[in-house]
Order: sequence, then structure tokens, then C-alpha cells
Amino acid sequence: MSELQTMRDVLTVDEVAEYLRVSRATVCRWCVQKRLPAFKIGKGWRVQRSDLEGYIRGGSVVRVGGE
Repeated sequence: MSELQTMRDVLTVDEVAEYLRVSRATVCRWCVQKRLPAFKIGKGWRVQRSDLEGYIRGGSVVRVGGE
């Protein structure tokens, strides 16, 4: 796996928020509460793409609309 591909597999809070269509504050809160697997680089949280996918598959994201 190339270094560029590895970098694409690590998402910022803004990228996660945009993908899930939630606020940046919500993603940060999930990280602090350890609801979403994440790690810090400096002052910013990062999320592995595979962890985010597992989080979604695990049903940790509340779905609205009967789906």
C-alpha cells in the first residue's frame, strides 16, 4: 500500500462530519466520548476509514426514517 493511499485512509473530523452529514462538534464529541474510534495528532482528531465503516455497520449511527 502506498503512503498516499494510507493517508487517504485517515480522515479528519471535517471529512467525517461531511460524510455523515453531521456537525464537526458532533464528531468531536463522539471522539471524546470514545463512541467513534479515533486518535489525536496534535490537537486534532483523526479517524481510520475502516473504523468509520465499522462504526456505521455496527449500527452506532442513529438512522431516522424507518430504514
